[in-house]
Amino acid sequence: MANFVPTVCVGCGLLCDDVEVKVEGGKIVSTLHTCARGEWTLRRAHSNSRLTSPLIKKNGKLVKASFEDALSRATEILSEAERPLLWGWSSASVEAQRLGILLAQRLGGVIDSTSSICHGSSILAGREAGFRTATLGEVKNRADLIVYWGSDPSHSHPRHLSRYTIIPRGIYTQMGYEQKQLVIVDVRKSRTGKIANQILEVEPNKDYELISAMRMVLKGKNIRDKEVAGIPVKVINQVIQTWKTRQFGVIFVGLGLSMSRGKYRNIEVLYKLVQELNDFTRFVAIPMAGHYNMVGFNQVATWLTGHPLGIDASRGNIYSNPGETTGTEIIMRDEFDAMLVVASDPISTMPLPIARKIARKPLVVVDCLETPTTKIADVVLPAAMTGVEVEGTAYRIDSVPIRLKKFLEPCGDCKSDEEILSLLLSKIEKLGKK
Repeated sequence: MANFVPTVCVGCGLLCDDVEVKVEGGKIVSTLHTCARGEWTLRRAHSNSRLTSPLIKKNGKLVKASFEDALSRATEILSEAERPLLWGWSSASVEAQRLGILLAQRLGGVIDSTSSICHGSSILAGREAGFRTATLGEVKNRADLIVYWGSDPSHSHPRHLSRYTIIPRGIYTQMGYEQKQLVIVDVRKSRTGKIANQILEVEPNKDYELISAMRMVLKGKNIRDKEVAGIPVKVINQVIQTWKTRQFGVIFVGLGLSMSRGKYRNIEVLYKLVQELNDFTRFVAIPMAGHYNMVGFNQVATWLTGHPLGIDASRGNIYSNPGETTGTEIIMRDEFDAMLVVASDPISTMPLPIARKIARKPLVVVDCLETPTTKIADVVLPAAMTGVEVEGTAYRIDSVPIRLKKFLEPCGDCKSDEEILSLLLSKIEKLGKK
């Protein structure tokens, strides 16, 4: 007998809460309201690459083991390390992230999430420039100007346009698309640009110059050049005048800003522009975080340590200095002697020199799927899928916490990320590791 179950999709940082799945015989047979990314994510529960048993490397090969043996071997690797690196976390629950930070402190290691090579730059910029933001619900109901800067939500967040920005009719935007204006700022024509009211095709690596010119125009300054960053000055003037007269504007900040020349300084100056626009109208900015709980790690880390990323507990006290204590820099400098990877695949996603350094160190992986990283690990602990097989909490891209519920039973010997880390922490505490 089949039945439809309401759930929250963990395919991306939108955490769409209107999704329904049809379950039959303990398996997902169909879904409602999912995008292609969400459909693929939910159906991974029955993928041929699912990890269902703990694995330990013996004689150069991974073999099945009992959960207790695998846990003991993982405990041995991490407790013997002088400065272990705990990496990943953006696709783990808030509860697991909290335990991961406590584990890093107990081990005297370093913990960092994938946000340090992604949208962690948005947080660093916000700490220096201030950060005016809003919830996606407020955007849906009030925003009449939508700007995607360095982002193409048609690819990264497929339901973003239809749920929160251009397409839906809000309480104060009853006319929907007809009442709203969509602006794309990017270095190339994107899929989202096909429905935009205006496209600003900026020269690569010139975002900082364009934003600075916008701030000058906003302050009434004259720009002598005919164009800035490939955009005619008369267009920049028209854009600013239009933005000033809208009722509610929102800029969705994409990786195109942080991955170009200027890095997080581009986002910092954009946040300053947003603040200055608030002298004329309501304007906010929201980073387009990708993984379903990337924002969650930064929130939890800030609660517990005062720092959002790159947390080094090896000195006895908490220390953080992005660019020094962040994961990729530590790996490149070879300043770690073991690694715990949770819900991430650095071997596939990192540059080859970094992947090679990871492969040379003792490696423990907690994941629900077989990946190139699990294939080279010394210990693999199979995780249940949060939001599918176990409950948990995650933070949406606008920092709103969403409760994730289960609708399937965990397969094989899988345990939740939270339970696995709790068991690891308990074993290491018994060893007296500090």
